[in-house]
Amino acid sequence: MAEQGRDPLDRIRDRLEELSPNDQRVADAVLRDPTGVAFQSADALAATAGVSKAAVVRFGARLGYGGFTGLQAALQGDIRERLDDAPVATGDGGTLVERWLDAVERDLRIVAASTPPETLDRAAALLESGEGWIHVFGQRASAAVAEYAYFLINPMLPNVVRVEAGESALADRLIGIGPEDRLLAFTFRRYAKVTTDVAAFFQEAGAPVVLVTDSPAAPAAKHATEVLICADDAPGRFPTAVTGIFLVELLAATLLERNPDGIGRRLDDAERAWGRFGTYGAEQGEPDAS
Repeated sequence: MAEQGRDPLDRIRDRLEELSPNDQRVADAVLRDPTGVAFQSADALAATAGVSKAAVVRFGARLGYGGFTGLQAALQGDIRERLDDAPVATGDGGTLVERWLDAVERDLRIVAASTPPETLDRAAALLESGEGWIHVFGQRASAAVAEYAYFLINPMLPNVVRVEAGESALADRLIGIGPEDRLLAFTFRRYAKVTTDVAAFFQEAGAPVVLVTDSPAAPAAKHATEVLICADDAPGRFPTAVTGIFLVELLAATLLERNPDGIGRRLDDAERAWGRFGTYGAEQGEPDAS
């Protein structure tokens, strides 16, 4: 077992000289981007290090963490410990509003610290790639965040479609999925089985999957090409959607930053279309479109 209280990065540094060449490649990847590794898949780390997924799992086991999942948990714990040491307004444990605000602020800090720009850039690049459809999907509690993602991304990129739940509608929408298509999926505890099934379906078709979830251990994560993790420590019986929405907005902002001219033109076209068909009411002081 891993030594209690030891920083996982210190454990890696202490054992560098005795590691095999494959382990050293994995160690180097972890030390260069521990925050990214803490919230990415074993496949992603393997690709970065230039080794097999099995080598990544063995590396975690050799460090005493039982495998990659245990190593990730240690890295995430180290991130949270560092964030908890930072000054945080506590609201003196007072009202529900203060407690909820404190929890959400803490979650947002964790997301900001554990989501490197490179991860967002890779996710955005996947959505931009391919000539097929970008399918946006979420079920049950995740459906509202998926709907917001569709609202933001549809005017920015071509061929974006919101996949509706329901057996017949879902099956009809997914006919003919191929490598040129992409999936942007959302799943939060308790994880909807159908979201895992949809992610697996895209993976089997060779189509990239960008997953937004609250844990790298979410069942759908093993089928994802890129995983974005949103923390959730709300002090209630239901999860907060704030961090999920925050990640969606970061992803949309990354898309715009990558292609300001092309996406800017599409957003201008969207504004003209909305004005032409009266999608929105006139702003205060502006005449209605006619």
